Amino acid sequence: MPNLYVVHCIDTEGPLKEPLEATFKRLNELYNIKLEASEKNLKLLQDKKIDLGGLEHDIARTFSQKLLAYNDTWEKIDQMLDSIMSKSFREKFRDHDGNGIIYNWHCLDNVGFNTNERFRDLGFGKVYNFYNKKIKDTKSLDKIHWHFHPLSFFKEAHICSTSYDNSYEILHQILSRRLINNQWFPVVNRAGFHAIRQDSNFFLEQWIPFDFSNQSLYLDDDSLSSDSNRYGNWSRAPKEWLPYNPSHEDYQSKGNMNRYTTKCLNVGTRFKLLTNYEIEMAFKIAEKKGSAILAFTNHDFRDMSVDIIDTYERIHSISKKFDSVKICNSDAVNAMQNAIEKKDNYENIELAINLDKNNSSTKIKVDTIKGSTFGSQPYLAIKTKDNRYFHDNFNEVDYGKSWEYILDRASINVNDIEKIVVASNDYYGNQSIKKLNL
Repeated sequence: MPNLYVVHCIDTEGPLKEPLEATFKRLNELYNIKLEASEKNLKLLQDKKIDLGGLEHDIARTFSQKLLAYNDTWEKIDQMLDSIMSKSFREKFRDHDGNGIIYNWHCLDNVGFNTNERFRDLGFGKVYNFYNKKIKDTKSLDKIHWHFHPLSFFKEAHICSTSYDNSYEILHQILSRRLINNQWFPVVNRAGFHAIRQDSNFFLEQWIPFDFSNQSLYLDDDSLSSDSNRYGNWSRAPKEWLPYNPSHEDYQSKGNMNRYTTKCLNVGTRFKLLTNYEIEMAFKIAEKKGSAILAFTNHDFRDMSVDIIDTYERIHSISKKFDSVKICNSDAVNAMQNAIEKKDNYENIELAINLDKNNSSTKIKVDTIKGSTFGSQPYLAIKTKDNRYFHDNFNEVDYGKSWEYILDRASINVNDIEKIVVASNDYYGNQSIKKLNL
């Protein structure tokens, strides 16, 4: 029986505030319209009672009461989660096997910034730790995945740029700390603002096998505002609700890279929306191909309950046209693993790590016992006794099988190290994490 894997991705960023002045500043940035920041003018915009040269509808939608109703404290987020993560709420939309909704929390670390106009909760692990505890407390099947906002030139917390090249130092700090402190390493990516560029294309190819960032549309959205492709331009990408291997030259084109990218549209915002037509096409592809992945995304800093109910009601209503297709509420990894073709006789990856000391040198040695690494090498993270975190690359000993890292004056003295952790995924999203406590 064909399967349609329903994957709810959430860009998980914690509380967010938008002062009135910031709302009107955003109006100017998005639409080049300057108005005095006042509650009266905001209400006039929302009611489409100011002549804006044809932009009245777009601006009313962008600055609607719903989109400006932010969860601006952890208490508000926690209250929302108590509702949508409850068993009764999840089971309103059970799949064909009786399973309730599964959420995929793509947790951001709000770090590396010089300004914080929207009052984000800054600090390593703040968002991750909150959601990790919530998942454990509710005993849910939810998963935590990767989400990253590249830094802008001026390091503003409310601005997401696109350059991994300009953000590697803070990016590796986040990864190293999560790996060492939480024994966690990413398998699934959701790009900040859906934006992939060639530098992030190559970064993902080293470490993260699954990517839910494609926002191609079957039908052009003529309601898109002028900023809609500022970040995530996916006009050349496959429109089918199926994963594909990107090209080295063009992340939107099919090619021979190892990772898989799949489609994920928006709910509860103003463009690249999950329409009924898109949902129906996902069912048709599942019916034709045997499986498909219907993925959609929103943010935790808004009340998600209304959009969740609306989206799942539409999915289940449309499913009545496709009696032969099973709805499967799924985490992102399981959906990908079931939608891609596996090679015969593959083994899940397993690493081994040890410290090799002799008179001339001390080395970290890592070997693959089973399977193979997704990228060219495992990820190395080191924590020192004075609470510093480092990432570095390995020396290759035997291609794809064995690596070493020499601890000396050119790197770090072994006596200064508290913990070493290495991690690697394989092509199918299986993972091995190994640690050494010194």
